[in-house]
Amino acid sequence: MECLIREATSDDCEHLMSLIQEIAAFHHLLDDVTINSQVLKADGFGKDPFYKCIVAELPVENGRKQACPIGYALYFFGYSVNHGRMVYLENLYVVSECRGKGIGKQLLSKVAEIALAAGCVEMKFVTMEWNHPAKEFYNCLGAHDATESEQLHCMELGHATLQRLVQSRKEL
Repeated sequence: MECLIREATSDDCEHLMSLIQEIAAFHHLLDDVTINSQVLKADGFGKDPFYKCIVAELPVENGRKQACPIGYALYFFGYSVNHGRMVYLENLYVVSECRGKGIGKQLLSKVAEIALAAGCVEMKFVTMEWNHPAKEFYNCLGAHDATESEQLHCMELGHATLQRLVQSRKEL
């Protein structure tokens, strides 16, 4: 499917937010989304951006007055003490009616191109255990499951836990 892949701008934040809510609903995690388009704008397009994002959109045609966003990839750069520079893919999403048409691969390929240009040597991401189509998609591209092969688990410390951790240090 023909689409344009471009860097997201702050003007995309409203639409990105609707896509984020759509993928959260798909994963049954809509109640977990606590950000809004203003947070996206501040965090991605402020003085020190926390993330980068690219957007896939259908070109203007057939009476459409503007391009139609159909997917996105949100990522950020990090560092691995084992391998050096890395990119972390936080989210890759294509609207359901455009899946299976190569859009996800185009988005992922663009993130890979950006990562290599920045000197990254690996890309990391997670996918839901039950999301077999996503796991199959990534496996077909050459990804491997570090949970199984390296016996790694993705751990999280939530906001309340972060606060308790800081407070416990102050009490020492």
